Amino acid sequence: ILDGAGANAEELLKPRRGNPLRKAVLDGLRGAIEKDLSQKVIFVVEDLRVVGNWAYVRVTPVQPNSKAIDFSMTRYNEAIDLGVFDGPTTYALLSKQGGNWVTRTFQIGPTDVCWIAWSEAPYNAPAKLLPSFGD
Repeated sequence: ILDGAGANAEELLKPRRGNPLRKAVLDGLRGAIEKDLSQKVIFVVEDLRVVGNWAYVRVTPVQPNSKAIDFSMTRYNEAIDLGVFDGPTTYALLSKQGGNWVTRTFQIGPTDVCWIAWSEAPYNAPAKLLPSFGD
């Protein structure tokens, strides 16, 4: 017999603004992105999905005053110059470890579909967590 928690453990969730789960996932991502960009950020959420202890997010980091980040002032400057930076959209995979959401990997401005293999090693995230083409 499955209990309520077990039955829903692998359900695809899309927590909306105000949901504590959404805040916890984004807080888990914030440190990695702030370290990468060397500045404080908030997120404009485009997609946030949770399955069990895994989360997938597609966000745009912006300054705390909601203004766009000047990526030419970050480590992405060379990628911009080379034409291999496809804007501020950020894709990330997180997992819940010890009660906290931890960023496993992320890509800012990828020119290709970076999340396509995240359901395989070394991450092995649930396939239904990740978007299908056209999502």
